[in-house]
Amino acid sequence: MRRIDNIYKVLRDLCSKEYNERRCINGFSATEISLTMNIQRTNVSSDLNKLYRDGKIEKIVKKPVLYKIKDEDIQIEQGTEKVLKDAFDNIIGTSFSLKNASQQARAAIIYPPNGLHTLLLGETGTGKSMFAEVMYKYAKEIGKIKANAPFISFNCADYANNPQLLVSHIFGVKKGAYTGASRDTIGLVEKANEGILFLDEVHRLPSEGQEMLFSIIDKGIYRRLGDSEEEYKVKLLIICATTENVESALLKTFTRRIPMIIRLPALKDRTIEERYELIKNFLKIEVSCIKQSIGITANALKAFLLYNCSNNIGQLKSDIKLSCSKAFLENMMKRDKNICIHSQYLPQYVLSGLFKYKEKRNEIDRFVNQDVIKFCLDENNVREEEDIKIVDFYGALEEKRKLLESNGISEKDIKLIMSLDIDTYFKKYILNIDKDSLEELYKVVDRKIVDLVSEFLNKASEKLLMQFDSKILYGLSMHVASTVERILKGKEIKNHQLEDIKKMHPREYEISYDLKEKVESTFHIRIPEDEVGFITMFLCIDKEDYENESSVGIIVAMHGEYTASSMADVANRLLGEKYAIGYDMPLDQKPETALENLTEIVKEIDKGRGVLLLVDMGSLVLFGDMIYEKTKVPVKTIEMVSTPIVLEATRKATLKASLEEIYDCCINLNPHIVRIYADNFSINSTLKKKVIITACITGQGTAIKLKPIVEEKLEITSNDIDILNIDIVNKKKFNHNIQKIKAEKDILAVVSAVKPDDESLLYISTSDIFDKKKVELLKSRLSLIEEIYDMREVIGENVNIDSYKYIECFRSFYICLVNNKVELNSSVLIGLILHIACVIERILSGEKIIYRKYSEKMLDENKDKYNFVREILKPMEEAFNIEISVKEYLIILETIYFL
Repeated sequence: MRRIDNIYKVLRDLCSKEYNERRCINGFSATEISLTMNIQRTNVSSDLNKLYRDGKIEKIVKKPVLYKIKDEDIQIEQGTEKVLKDAFDNIIGTSFSLKNASQQARAAIIYPPNGLHTLLLGETGTGKSMFAEVMYKYAKEIGKIKANAPFISFNCADYANNPQLLVSHIFGVKKGAYTGASRDTIGLVEKANEGILFLDEVHRLPSEGQEMLFSIIDKGIYRRLGDSEEEYKVKLLIICATTENVESALLKTFTRRIPMIIRLPALKDRTIEERYELIKNFLKIEVSCIKQSIGITANALKAFLLYNCSNNIGQLKSDIKLSCSKAFLENMMKRDKNICIHSQYLPQYVLSGLFKYKEKRNEIDRFVNQDVIKFCLDENNVREEEDIKIVDFYGALEEKRKLLESNGISEKDIKLIMSLDIDTYFKKYILNIDKDSLEELYKVVDRKIVDLVSEFLNKASEKLLMQFDSKILYGLSMHVASTVERILKGKEIKNHQLEDIKKMHPREYEISYDLKEKVESTFHIRIPEDEVGFITMFLCIDKEDYENESSVGIIVAMHGEYTASSMADVANRLLGEKYAIGYDMPLDQKPETALENLTEIVKEIDKGRGVLLLVDMGSLVLFGDMIYEKTKVPVKTIEMVSTPIVLEATRKATLKASLEEIYDCCINLNPHIVRIYADNFSINSTLKKKVIITACITGQGTAIKLKPIVEEKLEITSNDIDILNIDIVNKKKFNHNIQKIKAEKDILAVVSAVKPDDESLLYISTSDIFDKKKVELLKSRLSLIEEIYDMREVIGENVNIDSYKYIECFRSFYICLVNNKVELNSSVLIGLILHIACVIERILSGEKIIYRKYSEKMLDENKDKYNFVREILKPMEEAFNIEISVKEYLIILETIYFL
């Protein structure tokens, strides 16, 4: 049996077992299956994705990604009998928010002899009509009604202004009942005989109409409008729906005849997971409608998940359709084959959902873990596809460089970080590309490029005496297509590993020039040497060796809560895979217990090449030798570690370096990075961008003691924020040192007895740290600074200006306000960020602005405030080379001081 068939069998057995035990299936990750089968996770992941693309299994995109077999393939432990899903199982939320409603509805349909008449309650757009249709399908499934039984749906609001016409439409009319009734007319009740009648907005049915339903409910008979003699028999189930309060909108004599009342929850009361599934379902509907694939960016998806959708599911569906139409129009205008919903296509009220992301981050990130989610039409079935497009790599590198530069990171550190991204790129995107047929490749890449790459790999195979996996053909073809497109647009290509590649792989580098020259002559372009380095990296990938070779284990162990695990998490996130393991040693934990726990972890993660133990201090420093004595696993220990050391150690381990190589590399890094900035100022840059400076006149010792106080009072627990301690020898030297740190780091605040001259820095007096009210104010300010940073992406996607430059300027502007005792709340701050950004955009585009009139009196009465705001906004004017008008300054002034 093939490996892929074995994997399917194991997944089927696991899912069947879970269903038989719990009557539900949550799914299983690639890691769980690999552990069960004792085979490589990468192989399992590849085969699971192949099974998913073939339509044999289902994928649940969350963290981690889960897989499960289709419900019809579950092996039920009930003899040979197979239990099938019913219509309610296909409803999103049937196991959670709609669980009670679904059970009530089943009971209403099943109840003998003819079921229970039902009233559905819920706000506009909660899906009452859809739910009634599902009840109808269920009734047919279980044989309660015939397969061809009618389902008659009618909205009573359609004739609400003419009660007589409304009643006649439902019950029918006897000839002569009123002027114009020239013949007998059957009503909806008669049409629904032997089936189901659904009356939506039933509160619009007048009292007379409600009373006419009594006889149907009580006796199964009714009369047509105007007929006082003849009675008609009918057998049907009535389902009504209303958005109104039952007590006031319907006759009590009517509601007491409806035994089953089912309330459907509003969208705001449903889980994020259900909302996510609804969004995916509506996108799949649009894909089927336009017969084209549709992608949605992470930010757009977050906005749809979080915005206030007052009209519930109906509005959500409409908003998604509107956004799809805008993306489709843009696609038609640009003649682009890829339709993708970006934030710019969303209505403003939908986009406002992004403001809630900060408080809901943990919940949302379970579902949104890709840059783009794509929905493809494949043989009339819509499937979800992970976004692994290599063409986005250059853009990602560009954005990362801009971000690092804007935060004052040195060129040396930028090169280090960029090289990490390049390594991650090849591991994440190239080694995990699934094999596709050549014809499939031709659909996404120019045939000329595929043929050039194929010919190049054949020749390289002969010269290097090795065979290349078809993944290399697929990945390199897409990569070259991206390169050609980028060069034709005049964009730069930069490879920060070029020199290392040339030294380590001279033969492959030389051969890569063949492809460079072929592409140049075919497309009449000039390919830079940096790109030759990327091509070389493709030739140096040996997938089987890479998968089979074991790695050194990395453990970060530190005292206190979250310290080690947070540091390990930072490294794992930057490198794109979960590798380093964090062990947080509680301060009250006995060393013996910690030693025992770490020994077990070492035994678990060692793959035969040893383990590197990265620790902070104390007893942890001595554990390496003790663990070796117990386990005979080679263990090396490095103390006083920092995030850069953890990052570099983990990176080297993922690249299969030996324990000695990793140890020597980390030792060569300064183990005291960013501990104390003394008078002999030599800044070693780290990957931590945000810092708080503590400074004391009495010397570094006092500044160091101030550090834990600042951390405690301001509740600083993030490893992304460093506290730097400096000595104040004199004010001139103090300001000089502050500026040197500012050139390298992002200074969130300066805690000191001496106020720095730089007004763009948030100043906190040492005495304020011990004042409870002022501490709360300071925490609020720091939180607002984080909100400013969070707005960078929103500005970048919606306003046509340099968002990195703008956010840095605005932050300095905000801190100048704060330092002059001007406080803003969150809503005013966000409004101000958006307003000034739009002002700059309009000025740069030359758009004419019409202002409302402002009196000279306002300017005269607020002259000092006006001059102050103008002075602190001057750096922003200079940065964008613009001049803001007096009237615009008055609007900004009004926003700051009078809203």
